Amino acid sequence: MFSAIILLDAFSVLNSLTSIIFLITFLFIWSARYGLLSFLFSIIFFEIAFITLYTSKELGLDPWILSSYAIVVGLILGIVGEILNKKIRTLENDKKKLELENKELLENVNKLQSIINQLQLRVFFEGEGMITLLERLKELEVLDLDEILTRSVEIIADFFQLPNLQLYRVDKNFLRFVAGVGERRLQNSFIVDTSKVISKAIEKGYGTLPEVILEGDFSSFEPWFCIAIGKKDDLAGVLIVEDIPPENFSETLVQYISAVASWLHANIKVIAEQDALLTERFKEPDGTWKEEYYLRKKAIFEKRKERFGIEFMELCLKYKLKYHELIIKEFRNSDILHSKRNGEFVTTKVLLPVCDEVGKQKVVERLAQKYEISIC
Repeated sequence: MFSAIILLDAFSVLNSLTSIIFLITFLFIWSARYGLLSFLFSIIFFEIAFITLYTSKELGLDPWILSSYAIVVGLILGIVGEILNKKIRTLENDKKKLELENKELLENVNKLQSIINQLQLRVFFEGEGMITLLERLKELEVLDLDEILTRSVEIIADFFQLPNLQLYRVDKNFLRFVAGVGERRLQNSFIVDTSKVISKAIEKGYGTLPEVILEGDFSSFEPWFCIAIGKKDDLAGVLIVEDIPPENFSETLVQYISAVASWLHANIKVIAEQDALLTERFKEPDGTWKEEYYLRKKAIFEKRKERFGIEFMELCLKYKLKYHELIIKEFRNSDILHSKRNGEFVTTKVLLPVCDEVGKQKVVERLAQKYEISIC
């Protein structure tokens, strides 16, 4: 700034008196704004410019008085500026401290709120809450395993106010979707090792996202937590919560859902025994089912589709009797088949659970490549 004023004076844009006034003004402003260090540098530049350019000119002013005036007033303003700057820095530091304290207070409030929520949850569950839930689950009609699992998921999700809850059946190293509420990002069928949270649940009973994050051992989408229904050597399935508000998640919640899963596993065994009796009553020697059982399962699948949007497909095949046993073996254990013989031909209806039109078409194409079949 001083250089610019000197340059303007050199080209006679400003007269000498005006230039001096500008120089003194900037000296005072910089001293007052930035303190003693700024005053020191400014007064040095001012004196150099003043002595070099103006001492030989007739200004009608005593240059030494003017210089002394600039030094004294500039020093006073520099001291005042230094004091004010220190106060400003002190206030800024105090502000930062208050912001940090406020942040810590908010974090403590959130922690306390979380603790209060967990205590409320514990008081409720250890009081009449769990009893109420188990009574609701006991009211379910024990007619079909898939029906029980489907309705149990709905009741558990509603009771614990979970935005989503999915139930997968464990089939060797695969998980197959059975029922669920809320949005779902996981596929209908996938390998257990795809998810670290699910793998931990199968190993030790439950797995949580915070635990996996602390270990830093994940590379894909992970659910918030997963709970095993049963133990590793006797596993019926897993309950998966893909997403939940962080403030609603707690180890207490996981523990209580684990308790419900244990109760559910014990009842699944009872239902499985009844299913075995149904198998003796309705299953044919060739692996197909009687029409009564087929229609019952179809009604259950339709109810699941209406309530949870779980797709299923129905397929009707006609083929020669000689292919019957081979074609029956092409289907999964979870598929429901009912066959009728008509002379040398067989008509077989098939229910394909958790399957869409694309999956159905793939089944038809695979069978058509091996056998002479027609769609009825």
